[in-house]
Amino acid sequence: MAKGSTYTRGLCIVLNVLLAIFGVTLLLFGIVANSVKAASLEGWTQGVFLSVGFGLATILLSILGLYGAYKEQVLPLLLYSIFMAIEFTVLMVLAIIATLAQPQLNREIEQSFGRMTSLYDTDEVFQREINKLQQKAQCCGLNDYTDWKDAIPHSCFCPPAYPGREDKCVSVPKIHNTEWIRNAHSEPASPEDTEYVYKMGCGPILTEYAKNCLRILLGILFTLATIEVAAVIAVLLLWYKIHTRSPGTDFSRDNNSRTKYELQPDKMP
Repeated sequence: MAKGSTYTRGLCIVLNVLLAIFGVTLLLFGIVANSVKAASLEGWTQGVFLSVGFGLATILLSILGLYGAYKEQVLPLLLYSIFMAIEFTVLMVLAIIATLAQPQLNREIEQSFGRMTSLYDTDEVFQREINKLQQKAQCCGLNDYTDWKDAIPHSCFCPPAYPGREDKCVSVPKIHNTEWIRNAHSEPASPEDTEYVYKMGCGPILTEYAKNCLRILLGILFTLATIEVAAVIAVLLLWYKIHTRSPGTDFSRDNNSRTKYELQPDKMP
């Protein structure tokens, strides 16, 4: 009994440490996703709140499970099992719904970015993230450079010695005249008055990034659910061993954290 209880206790501690790690991962995932502030992307805010909420709940429950397993206290273990079972049920329902609706969610992501016809009036944080993407992926705007109107950022400009500039870049006037950009029939600018910006838009890259974030989130949720099932089973097993322990015995721990059971004659029937 002593060995079985010790092994089960150790398993509960290990599983709850894993749950705490996944909870922190979900919490950080939500914080990072919220920093993008893609307000025009439908469902983005709800997904961020769910990620942060499940992350915090998992961290708190893992702390309760660690305390109950380490102290071998029946009440914390029982409360942990109940609340973790509730979280698992809600988690699985949402994860299954999101998985079945993933094709529709992908279409909504594409449509949401497609409706963002102007980056000029978007949030500063979102513009900063777009600028980082433009510089890294060598793209400009969501559809093309006209999404920035007459305020094309430096991250859109092709370097002077950019290889394949004629194919991958498009010329714009050095003074970014709004009418020239909007009117395709305007007189072309002379070569000395033009600069080159990336021809490819960042919309497809950003859409794929959002889809990958959704896939990663679903993977984390299903992995978390699997660990939660194992943790609940281990905690219930530990609770059962503690609950059915003979009333005529007591236990203590030595310096090596080993559990020692001692007879208590005064407690025996």
